[in-house]
Amino acid sequence: MKPTDESANSQSIEELQFDVPGDPTRPADDTAPGSLPKDPVRARLTGTSIDSDSNKRWWHSQFNLMLAVFGLLVVTALLFVLLAPPPDIQQPQYVTAPAAATPIADSETPWTQSQLAEARTESQDILANLLDSKKSLEEKDVLLWAPDRYQDALDVAAAGDEHYKQQEFALAIATYQSAADQMESLFDLLPALINTRLEEGDAAIEAGKSALAKEKYENVLLLEKDNLRATAGLDRASKLDQVLALIANAAGEEADFVESGQIADLESAEQYLLQAKTIDENYQAIDEGLASVRQAIVDRRFQLEMSKAYQALFANRYSAARNAFSAALKIKPGDKSAAAALQQSLASDKTATLSSLLANAKRFENQEEWASAQSNYQTVLQRDPNQVGAKLGNIRTGARNQLDLRIREVLADTLGLGRSENKARADSVLKDARGIKSKGPKLRQQIAQLEAALQQSDTLVRVSFISDSLTEVSLKKAGSKPIKLGQFAQRNMALKPGRYTATGVRLGYQDVRNEIELLPSGDEVQPITIKCDQPITASAVNENANG
Repeated sequence: MKPTDESANSQSIEELQFDVPGDPTRPADDTAPGSLPKDPVRARLTGTSIDSDSNKRWWHSQFNLMLAVFGLLVVTALLFVLLAPPPDIQQPQYVTAPAAATPIADSETPWTQSQLAEARTESQDILANLLDSKKSLEEKDVLLWAPDRYQDALDVAAAGDEHYKQQEFALAIATYQSAADQMESLFDLLPALINTRLEEGDAAIEAGKSALAKEKYENVLLLEKDNLRATAGLDRASKLDQVLALIANAAGEEADFVESGQIADLESAEQYLLQAKTIDENYQAIDEGLASVRQAIVDRRFQLEMSKAYQALFANRYSAARNAFSAALKIKPGDKSAAAALQQSLASDKTATLSSLLANAKRFENQEEWASAQSNYQTVLQRDPNQVGAKLGNIRTGARNQLDLRIREVLADTLGLGRSENKARADSVLKDARGIKSKGPKLRQQIAQLEAALQQSDTLVRVSFISDSLTEVSLKKAGSKPIKLGQFAQRNMALKPGRYTATGVRLGYQDVRNEIELLPSGDEVQPITIKCDQPITASAVNENANG
């Protein structure tokens, strides 16, 4: 049936019209490029199977669908790349492999490090103290009095610095400590040095050298800024020139007295010295000058009274003579020449009655003027040897006059009580004085002075002997054997008051001798310097040889 066959072919043709023109997967036909695709009818005429061609078309449609999907994905990806924000670009992280572990040295362990830190701190503390000592010594001009020892300490400190730089802290500590000890030992020299400078300053003042005294005291204040003795000495030195001027004026007045003989000149000299003493009460030359001037005044007044008395006696003015001789004895109690002259005047006065002479003698006794009283009793006995009252009075006043003279002798030299024989004599005098039943005010005062003098003679005085550790020192007390003190820088002793002689001997140096009058001084320490510091030169040897 032909129509049926045509409808079947027509249906097959419609089903085969899904072919995509230009499909690259389609197999090429025998026509030339650009010719139309083969017709199914033709294919059938050529014997090609229609079923095989239908399968190929289906596969092509699937492939085209996949291509479309892939194209869509590509477009989507491009849009995402174009429209999305740029991502953060990070450098790739590389992990470094750990290095191989090395062993830790013992010096780098925490324990060792802590020990080193502690040693470093300790060395720095010692060094700080060392620097403080260095600064203090330099402020005290150590290079003037201990340059070598100071330089040695600096050298040791420098060696400590080298150890410190090498981190040898244990050695640095030991070296710094050694330097600090050496520095500290220099301070031990200061007491002796200060005492020496003070003695030199005092000596300069007594010698009238104000500039030298100022230098010595200022040096002491540099070593010890609160030294009271140096401060007082510096004040004295600043006024020394004024004191010396007043002493010179006094000396001029004494020279005028020698020519004029006027007591007024001596009194003027005394006033100059008293004015100088108000400026410096400790200047020894002032006291010596006052003692000399006052003694000269006493002597001159005594001479004037004695001259007046003799003139009256030679003129037979016995009453005036007696008064003048009595005045002379008041100036110089116990003077034998005045007492004898008074007795002579009484004996020469024929008009004087025995009763008046006895009355005068009694009056002198009441005044405890034993020499004058005895002279009156002796005058009575010259006129009437049988006067019993005069005999007893002569014995009584003679004994009291002798006791008074012995007391005066002891009190005139209390330093002599340091000798045993003088002290025994003073004890005997005191015993006799206490034995007097009717003691007058003058005798009671003398007894008190004797007791005080004897008590002070047993009171120890603290003395500090200053030397140079090179001088061989000996000490001798008057009336006793010398003792050897040896060599020393400073030696403290407690001695009884008295007169001493300190001697120093050193090979190659001149010997020294120091006469010491040790007075009671309470709790004050008396410094005494004794050292040989003058080398023996050829000229000195020649002088000694010629001498």
